[in-house]
Amino acid sequence: MNSLFEKASSMIEVDWGKIQDYGISLSITIIITYAIVFAIRFIFHQIFKRTDILSDKKEQTIESVIRNTSHYIAFFIIIIAAIRPFVNIQELLLAGGVIGIVIGFGAQKLIQDILAGGFFLFEKQFQKGDFVHVNGEVNGGTVEELGFRVVKIRLLNGKLMIVPNGEVRKLENGNVEKRRVFESVIVSFEENPSVIKDMLMEVCDELNQLQEDYLKKDKITGEFVEAYQVHGLSSLDASPLGYRFSIKATVIDDHYLPAVQQAKEILAQKIYDNKVKMPTQNMAIQRSK
Repeated sequence: MNSLFEKASSMIEVDWGKIQDYGISLSITIIITYAIVFAIRFIFHQIFKRTDILSDKKEQTIESVIRNTSHYIAFFIIIIAAIRPFVNIQELLLAGGVIGIVIGFGAQKLIQDILAGGFFLFEKQFQKGDFVHVNGEVNGGTVEELGFRVVKIRLLNGKLMIVPNGEVRKLENGNVEKRRVFESVIVSFEENPSVIKDMLMEVCDELNQLQEDYLKKDKITGEFVEAYQVHGLSSLDASPLGYRFSIKATVIDDHYLPAVQQAKEILAQKIYDNKVKMPTQNMAIQRSK
């Protein structure tokens, strides 16, 4: 009986010294790995902060990619350090061909997301801070984070939309150096078209003064690419029935939202101040005899 207990105790005997060494080694690996990760992030942040080589959006995009990628690299380094005492890494690498085939079938979607993320970054289809519509999403949003696997977009309603890179089929980017403000108003047929056009010219003059910093300028001449101007009478049979007049301008992409909002407010106020008649939808009601 005693011999049986001795054999059982020898089988479950724990070498606390090895466990302690394993814990210390793994802890040191974790600390050093994350220290290097934070050091790399800090160095890039300081370089971008002290230089103007790249635009703010490009700097933010690169920092976002470094932050996401460093998490994955640190994770794999720690995993390898954790299993190294129990698994022969060389044998694992030799068996990598078979393991790779097995993992490949199960991780096709992940690989697709990573490849698509690489194309997004290298082709500069969009960057952090861009206002985009993905896959026909009505409520567009601002790109908050761009990584190799997913893109995170903050919608106008405040919700955070997370889309795997491989599922981005259609992309509308409103921030590609410039964007056009194009606002229209429909007025009654009873209004004088020439009077409406003069009123819109006053609106354009006011907007050109208020939004001088928003308007896109030519890099060589320094002149406005397209200041606010009356696009003209764009439709004679707009619904509801009336004249459709439009104004237009080309602004810097970063200032599009405040520019278009201010243009709408000034246009609405000018219509109210001039008591412009708006069109009404006529409905014919037939009564049966």
